[in-house]
Amino acid sequence: MFITNRQAEVKGSQALLEPGHQGWHFVQQHLMSPWFHTTIVRCEDGLEIHDVVFVDSLQALTSILELTEAGVQVRSVQLVSPGWLNGTGDWRMDTLLEVAQSQDGTSLRYTLHDGRHFYFPEAQPDASEKYSVLVFPTRENDGP
Repeated sequence: MFITNRQAEVKGSQALLEPGHQGWHFVQQHLMSPWFHTTIVRCEDGLEIHDVVFVDSLQALTSILELTEAGVQVRSVQLVSPGWLNGTGDWRMDTLLEVAQSQDGTSLRYTLHDGRHFYFPEAQPDASEKYSVLVFPTRENDGP
């Protein structure tokens, strides 16, 4: 979950937001869990509009993928991973190729564009675990 701070809210003429939207100079995330930097494309009055959406969970990402029926296309998804997960000791952002869930539903395997795998919630997977339930991309959204 991302946290917003009232002092970071964009107000006045700087905002240039649509009705019902709020703007923030920054958001926080206290948890040391992965999240998704997602680029979506929508058409509005004949214009192609690109938006970046910060997504805090896989469940929220799958909700965004379902928006394709409403004329929104997911252009790219980047996995933003904490250092304990990616092995570098610092946050990294990498192009996400797929997410598979373990057969028992307790673990995820993130496959990056370069072929590396990260596992969540444990960085080291159980060797006997099988990851066969494809979560991302869905069949309708075969990725970028």
